[in-house]
Amino acid sequence: MKRQILLILIVFNVVVSFAQCIEGKITDTKNNPIAFATIFCESLSKGTTSNIEGYYKLDFPKGNHVIIVRYLGYKTKEFVVQCSAETQHFDIVLEEQAYKIPEVRVMASGEDPAYSIMRKAIAMSYYYLNQAEEYNCRVYLKGSGMLVKAPMLLKKKLEKEGLEEGKSMVIENITDLHFKLPNTIEEKVISIRSSDNTNDVSPMSYITLSLYQDNNGVVSPLGKDAFSYYKFQLAASFYDQDYLVHKIKVIPNRTGFDVYSGYIYIVEGFWHLHSAELKLEQKMFTIDINQIYSPVDKDVWMPVSHDFDIVIKAIGGEFRYRYVASVSNFKVKLNSALDHSIYKNLLTESKELAEQEKEINNSVQNQIKNLTQKESLSKSESKKLKKLIKKDVEKSIPEKELELKESYTLDDSAELKTVSYWDSIRPIPLTISEKSSYKVKDSIEIKVEKNPLYLDSLKRDKYKFTWRKLLLGGTYEFSEKQKFSYGGLFGLTNYNYNTVDGFKYQTYFNYKLDNLQGKLFNITQHTAYAFARERMTSYFNIDYRYNGIKRAYLSFEGGRNTVDFNETSGISNNLNLITTLLLKENYQKLYQKDYANIGHKFDIVNGLILNTQFEYAQHSEHVNHSDFYFFDPYNKDFTSNIPQADNLSTNLISKHDASVLKIGITYTPQYFYKIKDGVKQMEYSIYPTFELNYKKGINDFLGSDVDYDLLDLTIKQSISTQRLGTISYNLTGGTFLNTNKMYFADYKHFGTNSPFLISSSDYTSFRTLNYYENSTNTSFIEGHVRLVSNRILLKRIPGLNKTLMNENIYLNYLATNGNKPYYEVGYGLNQIFLMFNVEVFAGFEGSQYKYTCLKIGIPFLNKKNDSITIGIN
Repeated sequence: MKRQILLILIVFNVVVSFAQCIEGKITDTKNNPIAFATIFCESLSKGTTSNIEGYYKLDFPKGNHVIIVRYLGYKTKEFVVQCSAETQHFDIVLEEQAYKIPEVRVMASGEDPAYSIMRKAIAMSYYYLNQAEEYNCRVYLKGSGMLVKAPMLLKKKLEKEGLEEGKSMVIENITDLHFKLPNTIEEKVISIRSSDNTNDVSPMSYITLSLYQDNNGVVSPLGKDAFSYYKFQLAASFYDQDYLVHKIKVIPNRTGFDVYSGYIYIVEGFWHLHSAELKLEQKMFTIDINQIYSPVDKDVWMPVSHDFDIVIKAIGGEFRYRYVASVSNFKVKLNSALDHSIYKNLLTESKELAEQEKEINNSVQNQIKNLTQKESLSKSESKKLKKLIKKDVEKSIPEKELELKESYTLDDSAELKTVSYWDSIRPIPLTISEKSSYKVKDSIEIKVEKNPLYLDSLKRDKYKFTWRKLLLGGTYEFSEKQKFSYGGLFGLTNYNYNTVDGFKYQTYFNYKLDNLQGKLFNITQHTAYAFARERMTSYFNIDYRYNGIKRAYLSFEGGRNTVDFNETSGISNNLNLITTLLLKENYQKLYQKDYANIGHKFDIVNGLILNTQFEYAQHSEHVNHSDFYFFDPYNKDFTSNIPQADNLSTNLISKHDASVLKIGITYTPQYFYKIKDGVKQMEYSIYPTFELNYKKGINDFLGSDVDYDLLDLTIKQSISTQRLGTISYNLTGGTFLNTNKMYFADYKHFGTNSPFLISSSDYTSFRTLNYYENSTNTSFIEGHVRLVSNRILLKRIPGLNKTLMNENIYLNYLATNGNKPYYEVGYGLNQIFLMFNVEVFAGFEGSQYKYTCLKIGIPFLNKKNDSITIGIN
C-alpha cells in the first residue's frame, strides 16, 4: 500500500525532493550521525552507503525515483525524488526501530520459538543459495585503517614501508562481480586506489561469500549443520515496510574459530535473510560483519550494504581496519530450471498471490508446501523439509566444470586512474581524516600526471644497487618477467657444517625468465667450499617449461655434490648442523656424487602426469674430515661416515658408477584447475592421488655397476571435515623385482627423525626409528595417517581454545620383509607461540612396546628451508 501511494504521488508530480544528484547527512532524532546506512533505489538497482560521519551522495538519471533508506535498529523510510540538473541537499532523519519483544512462549517441545523460524530458514537456504542462475553487480569498497601498535621486531621495517603508529590509511576499489551457478565468481577490478601501497587487507572474499552456506571452515547459522553448533533465541520482531522481521540471537555452543555470534534477521513467510550482525574470531583477527539485504529483482533479495570492522593482533602488534561496501547495478537471471512460483506462492501470506497460486502436481513440491505452511516444525520435519528442497533444487544446478575460471582480474588501467576521476565517481564521500590521508599520495599522483619522468625516477629507485643486497643476498627485478637472485656473501645460509666437509661456505645464483605466456626458463648454480676436505663442489639446475597448459617441463641437472644416502627424506642440513655442533651427534651420512640428470614431465590428460628421468652418476665414498664441536653433553665420540644399518657391508658404500632410469605416473581423478598467464594451476580434487613409480638400475650401460628393479604404488589424500578436522593419509607398498647388484644409495629409505629436535611435523616421517636402520632392498609397506583438529584434547580447555595452536594425532606403520611390523602412535601441538611444535610418540614392534619419545619441532630447520634466502627482495 505504501508503494502504491508513492507511485500516485509521482504521477501527480508531488515532489518530495528534486535533484540530479542528491547529497546530505543521515542522523537519528538526536542529530547523531548514522554511519553506513543504506540508500537504495530498487527500480534502478542502484544505491550507496553513508560514510562514518553520516554523509551520503547519490547520482541518478533525470526523472522520478523511489529511494529506500535502511539501517539496523532504525525504521526504514521511503522517499520520492525527482532528479533534475541541480544538486540538492537532502538530510534524512531515521527514527529508532520499535521492537516487539516476544512473549514468553514455550512450544510443546519446550524450546524457544526461534527454532521453528530457523528450521524453515535453514531448509529454505538451499533454495536461496541457488535462486539466481547468474547475476552481475558493481561493488564500491572503501576501507580506512590504522596501525595502533607496531610489533617491536618489525617496527623499523614497517616505518620504512610507510606504516607508522597512529597514521591513517585509506583504500578504495570499484569491482565488477559476475556470479554463475554452481559457484563461479569472477572479480574484475575496474579501479583501485590507496593512500599508500597497502592493498593486501581486503574483505572482498566475505562480500562474495553467502551466509546461506558454510564458508572456509566456518559454520553458517543457516548451514546444514547449524543446530549442532548454535543455540537460537527470538530476541524481537518488527515490521520493515510490509515485512514482518524476526531478530534471532545466534549463540555458539562453544568458542572457536569456526563459529559466528551475534544476530541474524529473518523475514516471516519468505524465510530469507533481511540483515545480519555477526562477529567472527579467527586466529589472528576478529571481524564484525554487518549486512543489509534489499530486493534487487522480483522476489530476489541480496546484500546491498556491507560494513566490516577488522582488528588484527599478532606478535605484539595491533592493526584496525574499517570497511564499508555499497553494492548496486544488479542484473539478475533467475535459475531457469526451477519453478520459482511454487516457492513464492507457498511462502507468502498475501491473499492476492494465494489466489493466483498454480496447481501443484509435483509430489515433492506439494510436501514442501505443506511443511512450510505449518506453524512450527519438529526436528524430523525440519530434516525432511531440507531433503525435499535439496532434491527439488539440485536438479537445476549445472555440473561443475573442471576449469575454474580466473576469479580475479585487474583492469590494465585500474591503478592509473587520476585524482579527478575518483572525485567524480566515488559514491561514498570521504571523511576529513580520509582526505588528509590522501594528501601526500595525491600530490605524487598529480606530479606523475603532469610529468611522466617523475614515475620513471620512482621505478629506478626500486631497481638500484644496494650494499645490503650484495652482502646478505636478495632479488633484483629487471622487469616483471626477469629476476636475478643470489645467496649473498655473509648471510646465515652461507655457512654449514658436517663431519665430512667440516665448515662449509656456500652460495647460489639464480636467473628466472617468465614470458607470462606459459613459458619459463630458470637456471640455478650452487657453489660450495668444504674447508676440512679442501674441495669445491658445484652443480647446476636448469628448468624449461615449454607448455604451460600441459605443464610440460624439460630439466637438466649436473655437477658435483655431497649428498645424503637418504637423498629424498633424510635429516635436514640445518638440523644436522645443530645436532653435530651442540650435541656431538653426526646423524647425516654422506657420499660424493658426480652426475648428469635429464628429465621430462608433462600432463598426458588432466590429472594424469608422466614423469621420466635418466641419471648417470659416479658415487665415491667419503670419510670424516673434522671432529670439531661446541658441546658434548653425552660424552660420546662421533660415529664414522657409515650408515648405522644392520649387517651393512662396506662394499655397499664403495665407489661405483650408476645409470638409473625412473618412470612415474601420477593420477588424480576429477582434478579442478585454473589457468593463469597461460599456465595450468592444479587446485583440488575430492578423490585420492595414485602414484605408480618404476626405478631401473641399468647394468653395463655407460659403465654402470648397478642392476635392480623397484616398483611401488602410493595412494594419498587429505580430507577436510567440519567436525573432525583434516584427515591426511599416505599409503605406499613396493617391492624390488630384481636385486642383482645394488649399493646402499639404491635402497628404499624411510623418513625418520631420531633426535629430540625435529625439523618439521611432516606426517610421513617416523619419530621413534633411527636413521637408515630400516632401509631395505626387499618388499615393504609404509603407511601414515594424521588428524589435524582444533578440538581434540587441550584445545577444549578455556583459554587454550582460542590460541593459534593445532592438535595432531598420528598413526604410522612400517612392514619390511623379515622384520616385525612397526607401529607408532603420537599426539602433538603445532604452532606454539608461532615458533615450535611439541610431540609425544610411542613405538611398538609387533605387539611389544619399544619406545616413548618427546619431540620438539622447529620449523626453520625444515629441509625445504635449507636454501632460504635471507636478504632484501
